[in-house]
Order: sequence, then structure tokens, then C-alpha cells
Amino acid sequence: MQKRNFRHLPVITESGKRLAGVLSAQDVIDSISLALGPRTNSEDIIRSLDIPLFRIMSLHPIVVERGDGLVEVVKKFVAHNIGALPVVDETGLIQGIITLRDLVGLLGTGSEPLGVKVSELMTRQVTMIDSRSSMADAVHLMSENRVRRLPIVSDNSKAPIGMITNKDILRLLSRIASTEETSTFRTKISEIMTRDVISVEADDDIRVAASRMMIFGIGGLAVEENSGPILGLITERDLVKRLTETRSVNFLVQSMKFELEVMKNN
Repeated sequence: MQKRNFRHLPVITESGKRLAGVLSAQDVIDSISLALGPRTNSEDIIRSLDIPLFRIMSLHPIVVERGDGLVEVVKKFVAHNIGALPVVDETGLIQGIITLRDLVGLLGTGSEPLGVKVSELMTRQVTMIDSRSSMADAVHLMSENRVRRLPIVSDNSKAPIGMITNKDILRLLSRIASTEETSTFRTKISEIMTRDVISVEADDDIRVAASRMMIFGIGGLAVEENSGPILGLITERDLVKRLTETRSVNFLVQSMKFELEVMKNN
């Protein structure tokens, strides 16, 4: 996950490519959150990772087949509020995977405004964390609130000074597992956080947000107004789920279809 910048991995059976489940970055973070305690060290973390995938992965995942249309794909994303759909053939063999990032990438490829402002879709109730908190605090907060990113603030200011994401957690896990370093999740988030907070303005068209996510390879942006305090977050899930709720599935599909035709012709 960390090397390929993936948030979801199809899990297959030992005997072949038949789909057994889906592992997400959120599953890993939830597992680590349960293992983290006041005295947890690197060895404890490594042991907590040494468990069979079936104990934390999503069993019986929602899937699509290669012949399914884009409308059906979008409806499944929205109805089940998921981030990835494995693609299987009629015998259940894995053929690929389609994610929210793929859909947002299509939205971000277009240049014509969609006439929908970021402020219409953004999440306004933002879970934030203080820069003096530890990585363990961040993991627990992400798990409890089911969020993949936390803006980091300092001195009771609402202006973000950084961002911590599930990718940062995976990167730290990977480093601990490969180098057996002695640092633990008691490390301050200020030492790990991404300091360049990628943002959009509340009045920007959602095409701008989708394009920025695609260019920087991230799943969410801080929403600001005149570079001031954070007003909210706009995520891939917002761009797909809330757009279909406030407009329609057909609105989203039509916004992506032109780009699909261009890609097909090229």
C-alpha cells in the first residue's frame, strides 16, 4: 500500500485469483488503534501486524463485472458508501479494481466547469488535531471518527499548519517494520506531518478540486477562504456521493462520460 500509494488491496484465495475480500488502509489503522496503548513499543506494533488478513479485511465485498455500465458502478459506490469495487468475471476471478480515485480522476480531467461550488459538497464538521499530539493520538482519532485525514492546528488556531493522513500512518508502519527503529507512535505528529496543505477556495468549481486531487495524488483538500481559517474538507467521497445526492447519478456520469470517450478514442 505504501509503495504503490494504494488505499485498497483485493485479497485472493491461496489457490488462485478468486476474490476472498478487500483490505483497506482504514482496516489497518483500526487494527493498529486497538493495539496501541501507553506502553506500546515497536516490537508490539510489528507483532500486531503479524496477523492473518482475513481477521481485519472486509469479507464478501461488493463487486462489479467488466460489462457493468458506469451508472451501475456509481450507484454501488453511493449505496454502499465504499471506496473501492473489485472487478470480477462470471466465475469470481479478480480482473481489476475501480476506486473513487478513478472516478475523481475522470472529473478532474475535464476543463468545463460543472457549475457546482466546493462549498456545496464539502464536509463542514472537520475533525482536527493539535500539533502537540502524538501519532498514537492521531491513529485513535482517525479510527474513532472514521476519517482518513486530520488537519493539524496549533495554539487554538483554525488555520492548518499541516495535515496527517492514513498514508503517513502507513509510511511510519512500513519504516518501523523494515528498519526496526526504536521510535514509536509516541512521536509527535509535528515530526511526521505533511506541511504543505493543498487547498481550494470555497467558491471554486468542483472541477478545480477534482483536478487538484488528481495532480497531487491525494484524496482530500482543505477548504479555505482567502487563505484564512479552514472552512471544511472536500474529499473524493464528497465529490462522488454528495454530488449524486445533491444533483443525480446521471449528472455525475455525464460529467465523466466525455472524458471516457476521449480516452477511448486516443
